[in-house]
Amino acid sequence: MTVDQHRRGFRVLVTGGASGIGSGIADVLAERGWRVAVNDIDADAAASAAARLGGTAVPGDIGVDPASIVDAAAASLGGLDAVVNNAGIHRRAPLDRVRPDQLDDVYAVNLRAVVLASQAALAHFEQAGGGAVVNLSSIAVVTPQMDVGLYTATKAGVSAFTAQAAVEWGARNVRVNAVAPGMTRTAMAEAVYADPVLHEQRRSMVPAGRIGTPRDIGAVVAFLLSDDASYINGQTIVVDGGFTQTLIGLLPHPRPAHDEGSRSPG
Repeated sequence: MTVDQHRRGFRVLVTGGASGIGSGIADVLAERGWRVAVNDIDADAAASAAARLGGTAVPGDIGVDPASIVDAAAASLGGLDAVVNNAGIHRRAPLDRVRPDQLDDVYAVNLRAVVLASQAALAHFEQAGGGAVVNLSSIAVVTPQMDVGLYTATKAGVSAFTAQAAVEWGARNVRVNAVAPGMTRTAMAEAVYADPVLHEQRRSMVPAGRIGTPRDIGAVVAFLLSDDASYINGQTIVVDGGFTQTLIGLLPHPRPAHDEGSRSPG
């Protein structure tokens, strides 16, 4: 029996699932037989995505009442087997000038909602005999971005929460993992990648030779939700084509004192 056959009909909520990386995740899961509830703050976009996938729409601001969105998804699907906490926002500002309201906005969506949605899912997982959570972290955790306010800190919190939840909930047959995307071509980033010079500069820095797509992230999420990943718990999986491994190579280095292969005297 293949994983896809085994998971056919299983029920998953994808937050922020109507666009960007969330859309790629929802697409891949639906193609592999999952029944998908699409949450998005844009009600029309959620409805359109759900119709395309043959799923159900659960519109709403995940930063306001995550538990209600989880419960609504479970009600619409007849239960819940997994949650993908994908929704996330930026409030760009240097750390010395980020405002309290910007801190509150980013914390509410990027970290608080992840914790509360995961908590709310536990009761539904218990009815299903277990469940899985995949959270969206970021390579910003290890390669911090400039001028993005609390974004990097919240994503670090997502990875830390993932590890702690895995330890505390593993005995309840609930696995919790995270995915940390690298450079990914989405509508939000299209202004960068539509510029052929910038696109090539970025592409050339990725060992895989290309910029990632939302479906690349979706494929890893699908794996982490599958029984093939049944012994993976508490991990943050970096999906960046090898980009973060190249950063040391960007540092200036002295030229070698002699040609490679030559022998030193003596």
